[in-house]
Amino acid sequence: SPLSAFFHEDTDSLSYRLRLIILLALEEIVGKGKVKFEDVKIEHPANENYGDYSTNVAMVMAGRLKMKPVELAKKLAEELNKYIIQHQSTSSVTDSLSLQGKKKSSDITKIDPKTVAKILEKAEVAGSGFINLTIRKDYLITLLTELLNKENGVISSYLESKKIMVEFAHPNTHKELHIGHMRTLITGEALSRILSTTGAEVFRANYQGDIGPHVAKAIWGTKKLLAEKKMAWDKAEELSLTEKAHFLSQGYVEGNKYYGEEKSEIDGINLKLYQKDPSIWPVYERTREWSLDYYNEFYKRFYTKFDKLYFESEVADCGKEIILKNVGKVFEESDGAIVFPGKKYGLHTRVFVTKDGNPTYEGKDMCLAPRQFADFPFDKCIHVVANEQADYFKVIIKAIELIDPKFTGREYHLSMGMVNLVGRKISSRTGEVVTIDKLLDDVKDLLKDLIKEGSFVKQEIADILEKTTIGAVKYSVLKTSPEMNVAFDLEKSVSLEGDSGPYLMYTYARCRSVLRKAGDKDTSAREHPRGVPQAQHHPWGGGIVEVEESVKRFNPEELSLLRTLYRFPEVVTEAARTLSPNLICSFLFDLAQKYNLFYSKHSILNPGNRRETSDNKKQVNAKDTSDGGPERAKRVERDSSEVEETVKQFRLTLTSTTAKIIKQGLHLLGIETVEKM
Repeated sequence: SPLSAFFHEDTDSLSYRLRLIILLALEEIVGKGKVKFEDVKIEHPANENYGDYSTNVAMVMAGRLKMKPVELAKKLAEELNKYIIQHQSTSSVTDSLSLQGKKKSSDITKIDPKTVAKILEKAEVAGSGFINLTIRKDYLITLLTELLNKENGVISSYLESKKIMVEFAHPNTHKELHIGHMRTLITGEALSRILSTTGAEVFRANYQGDIGPHVAKAIWGTKKLLAEKKMAWDKAEELSLTEKAHFLSQGYVEGNKYYGEEKSEIDGINLKLYQKDPSIWPVYERTREWSLDYYNEFYKRFYTKFDKLYFESEVADCGKEIILKNVGKVFEESDGAIVFPGKKYGLHTRVFVTKDGNPTYEGKDMCLAPRQFADFPFDKCIHVVANEQADYFKVIIKAIELIDPKFTGREYHLSMGMVNLVGRKISSRTGEVVTIDKLLDDVKDLLKDLIKEGSFVKQEIADILEKTTIGAVKYSVLKTSPEMNVAFDLEKSVSLEGDSGPYLMYTYARCRSVLRKAGDKDTSAREHPRGVPQAQHHPWGGGIVEVEESVKRFNPEELSLLRTLYRFPEVVTEAARTLSPNLICSFLFDLAQKYNLFYSKHSILNPGNRRETSDNKKQVNAKDTSDGGPERAKRVERDSSEVEETVKQFRLTLTSTTAKIIKQGLHLLGIETVEKM
């Protein structure tokens, strides 16, 4: 991953603690110094029946230690289980971790059995040497409490002090936004939020092509269309932003269509643009403003605000100047043009300044990098651009590094897959584009059927429709790994039963509805039932039942939620490290499915309706009054009522935590939630 080297390991995280425990247990078996902390890797098994974590360290280390993997795995599991058994009675809600405050494994010379017993329930050998680790149920509750106490559920120190520029969107002026631009816009914003949440200082940049042949074609074609319609520029100014953008796009199609016949005239316009010729410059400034205003409305609609917009027109002269200074060092002359000799570096040769003396896209990038660095001295600049530009970026990044070595390792191209709308073709040259306007309108039309008008006032309907539309589109893009192609399916994007944004938003709204019915006025700030905010206390509160007894009462659906929620910080961290927002999508969908199963099978607000039976009453009545039968009956009834209240409060805590994590997860994806749906 391009950011792996930047990540600070969090020594308080559960994964770190477990890796350290495994390392120390191994040292008990094979001696100190034979195993390194980096050798110990853990992951979550795909099947929950195999435990909460799994490690293959025995398989990795067996050869080096001249042992059979299964043999080493058995010894390691026995060592861990020995400490678990010896200290089963250790209170998992009062003892502090001896590992806290320790920064590296060398600080600890011995396993603290209480630490192992506090975290682990058991260690089991599986297959040819895997070890599956199961977390204690009461410790899962402690983790749930810690999660609720964190402001956003994520530890924010992983990328602390790192400066990361995320450059995305990149629409060329004088064209409409199509769904290819939409993907980089959506992905870039999600990455910016994820990286910021994990501690980085993020700078959102947008580099736009506002000069060059495509602009000349658009201006030529637009003037042609205006003449055909007998429309003056001032009259065209009265059109809406969308209409003006569409008009310019039609002009580009016309210019591209007739370029073969009108090459000299269109090329002449292009040359005048670089010279800022007064005969064409006012038209250029007017039409450029149309595009930028149109784009800005979309940025607002997609909840994005850039720290700075960069333009090709601003870096053209500077780029050419830098190239000319480096001819003979980095660049070479070839048939009147200036090229980068890529073959020397296993790349291909590209023209940076044409025979006519104009800088190409490549040439302009030579100025863009130092300008961006001057504005924001980044540790990494991530260019979120389609994979069709992969070879281009290899060349320009190499050229930038040769011109100025300080850029070595700082520039990175996140090679984005393409977006295809199921059943449609896309080509801006021929005018066969799927604009974002049209896509959003189509999605919103499908979503209208999901809202019952009698349940909401008009403004609520408009707000819900807009947010679910943006959520549907964004999630459909983000749930696929950035490097892979996206097949955008309109019907699936709005499904309330499948892997979609509206499904997650509906699950959040369901949680909020439950909490409103419970009378929780501020569930967004809810920490624990019964007013127990401290992390060391049991979140059911009050000591109504002992922890060791209460955890046995979990049904499978409650336990499944407990074993999922605590993983959220890990998922966000991995999404940041690997630049993969899709990991958060997968987690949220899994969480929503588990919550909805729990919701469908168990009453949250009236748990006694399902659990109360007449058997207990018969047993109490059968007791002799000398044993305190009637009094005992009252006690049992009172205790039963208290247990039901405890179960209710615990289920509300699960609901509140689920709502919090879904809301925060969707926020990181750039999706806003709705309270009702």
